[in-house]
Amino acid sequence: MHIPRITVRRILFVFLLAFMVVFLLMIIFYSPKEMVATIGVRNSFVAAFFVSMVGAFTSLTKFSAYPMIIALVAGQMDPFLVGLVSGLGLASGDILFFLFGYSARDFTGEKAKKILEKILSRLQRMNDLLVQFLIFFYFACSPFPNNLLSGSLAFTGYPFKKTVIPIILGDVAFCTLVAWLAYRGIELISF
Repeated sequence: MHIPRITVRRILFVFLLAFMVVFLLMIIFYSPKEMVATIGVRNSFVAAFFVSMVGAFTSLTKFSAYPMIIALVAGQMDPFLVGLVSGLGLASGDILFFLFGYSARDFTGEKAKKILEKILSRLQRMNDLLVQFLIFFYFACSPFPNNLLSGSLAFTGYPFKKTVIPIILGDVAFCTLVAWLAYRGIELISF
């Protein structure tokens, strides 16, 4: 039995919308400590992973991961574990977006393919470590959408194996920094 893609997308949309509404209601009606106690520590990590992953793949910014990270740290969860799990979720979404962009390049016109080939040729002339450092730096330090870079790299045909490690390390570093800053901020406020 084949389910039409439009049906799958609608089901996914309803599921994600319901998840976000429930999460939003929990944030409104429960303090972060109560939320972690209600969900449980293990389930909180699962939620952090999926919220980060969905946020990376479906939005144009990393912003949707911030409230989850801050809420979990405010709920007295370990900021480094929250950062690690959220970073891996964000990286999973970015990798999915990269793979989506890589597959979408087949649908470009001839003129666009020539431009993409020129960009790829320039990237390939650069030192691989420099390109990988720049990818890491963008993912670790930029509040701008990761999709811009991961999609662009994928669309040009830059090799996946050269981008996956910098994406993962950059996203984990970014989320860990956000979690640590939230922890320090909460510590200062309650001091």
